[in-house]
Amino acid sequence: MENYEVIQTLKHGSLGVNVVVVEKSKQKSTKFRRYLIKKVECIDEQHANEALEEMMPLLKLKHLHISTYRELFITWNHEISSLFLCLVMKYTKRGDLNDLIEGHRDLGKKMDLVIMEKFLGQVMDAVEYLHRMNVIHRNIKPSNIILIDDNYCMLEDLSVETLMHDKAKWNIRALEDQFSKSWMAPEALEFVFSPKSDIWSLGCIILDMASCSYRNKPDALAMRVAIRDNPKKLLKALRKMRTHSVPKADVIGDVLLAMLHINPKTRISAKDLMSLPFARDCLLSSGVPMSIRKQPISSSVTETLLQGGLPSVLEAMNCFLERPEIQTKALEQLLAKIDQDEDLPWLLDMVESVTNIILYHLDNYEVQKCACKLLFKILGKALVNLPDSVPGEKYVADALLSIWQNYPTNEELLSMVCQMLMIVSTNEASLEHLQKLSVFTAINECLTNFPQNKEICLACLGLLWSLTVNAVLGNKTPLKEAVKLILKILDIYLSDGEIAEASCSALWVLSLQGCIEDGDFEHVTLLFLKCIQVHMQRPILVNNAYLGLASLARISELATFRIVIIDEDSPGLSMIKKTYQAHKDDPEVVENMCMLLSELVLYDEILPELFSNNIDEMLLEIEARFTSSEELLKLAAKAIKKMNEAPTKDRKDSEIKSRQPSSKLSLS
Repeated sequence: MENYEVIQTLKHGSLGVNVVVVEKSKQKSTKFRRYLIKKVECIDEQHANEALEEMMPLLKLKHLHISTYRELFITWNHEISSLFLCLVMKYTKRGDLNDLIEGHRDLGKKMDLVIMEKFLGQVMDAVEYLHRMNVIHRNIKPSNIILIDDNYCMLEDLSVETLMHDKAKWNIRALEDQFSKSWMAPEALEFVFSPKSDIWSLGCIILDMASCSYRNKPDALAMRVAIRDNPKKLLKALRKMRTHSVPKADVIGDVLLAMLHINPKTRISAKDLMSLPFARDCLLSSGVPMSIRKQPISSSVTETLLQGGLPSVLEAMNCFLERPEIQTKALEQLLAKIDQDEDLPWLLDMVESVTNIILYHLDNYEVQKCACKLLFKILGKALVNLPDSVPGEKYVADALLSIWQNYPTNEELLSMVCQMLMIVSTNEASLEHLQKLSVFTAINECLTNFPQNKEICLACLGLLWSLTVNAVLGNKTPLKEAVKLILKILDIYLSDGEIAEASCSALWVLSLQGCIEDGDFEHVTLLFLKCIQVHMQRPILVNNAYLGLASLARISELATFRIVIIDEDSPGLSMIKKTYQAHKDDPEVVENMCMLLSELVLYDEILPELFSNNIDEMLLEIEARFTSSEELLKLAAKAIKKMNEAPTKDRKDSEIKSRQPSSKLSLS
């Protein structure tokens, strides 16, 4: 705050104190500009830094009808020992949409249809832009729509999840000002925000503008609260709108029925909202320079704009972000040249521009396809050449997830998106962000819908492993569903080494997470064994399969007996000996094999089988060969000690069994 002079303190906003300031360096100028600073009190330094990081992308927003932030910074107030996040924006002495609505309400006057459509069209366009850029407003209400003049409004007071999740402050605000909270969607009251939450709030504004002539403020508040729980209340409100001869009551009713679904999954999106008759009328009345009304730029002009090398191409992309025809040509040019350019840091500088294009043109398949191919090449180069340089910014993962959500049946895009998410998950910051978003349901849908698409399956399995290994997860229901899907895929692709390897990795981490249920123990165990048997030459697969078997043996007696039984489905203990012979010079494989054996020896019933297969002799050989592998020696010694403690009867029984032609254990 040292760069600003406070000249006025305004009323508290929903998130903090609002003050009007001027820059100290401009105070002597006759043309100094005023700014509004929203000071949001934070719990601690970590809370402030998380909020600041989450808000940084908002500085890049550019829209005629959005009041964006000029600057963000953190400051300490020594007088009250509090930390504040300061949000700086332009200040205009003006009214807001709430003032306009209340003025009509006080006079019992209907809102002029032209005024209503004009301002709503501008706000709809602003909200659609935010959602296209993967930004949720979270606090849309009439007082946050400022009226610059009779023909122009701006949406302000964008917030982020970190700031909206302070439950203590939230509850205080709710008690003090139920009116402000009444514009929020049902799920938003439970701190669950999505683009559909903004649609609900906008629907409430339309309803209030249409009904302000015959509903007083308390009645309007009660109605907004009632429709959250009972759809019949909305139908009653729409009938009353027709009774009072509100202009275009029928088309307004249609749009409100689409916007005010209690379940956000069935609520209309901003993109689809634009195609409804009332929304189209609002856009036409608003004066918004809609891209659908623009004439396409000729190919000759496009070629001229894209001349001059890569810097010129990037400049044209950034200057004409809204023009899909320029973006497609520019992306195609970059794709043709990227393989010739080995300057990886320079290529990584393009990531932000490409993700902006992805978010801005989510409804344009050609742009998405070109942008995905370019981003895929950039991220692939980063992973191979400089793994530590893989981007960790949240906006990269968010852009990729937006493609996933908008093109859930397009195999070409999904394949690239899944592989790119797997790449960005190698960055710790991106991994944490993706874990918070919990994309497991989307992964399951992909595995369900495209089991025959090997690339999608491989990417989904790899992403599942990345997100699950070493993670602390709450809701494990999607992961339990994933187990069953992986078993089906592994049944299809058992002979495919890549799929089998990825499946074993995923099943191993899912077993560690406790996501394999009792009914699947035997199936998973048999598939681990089959994978080792069929793909003995793949050390990564063998390692993960033995880790998975050890995990299952630790918790399931059925799995343990299935490992040692000898029949046509299970190769039994002889396969462990074959594994040792095939990988006796690989300490990692031998260590994981010993980890399994250290679990098997804990079951007294199978000790005779271990002796009859000379597992004790193999363990002694391992102990003698790997004298420098501390963890391996510890596991081998543990298994040897347990076998040495076995009763003499077990050893004699094993000698008798070893002289018999075959041996089977009963699972009963």
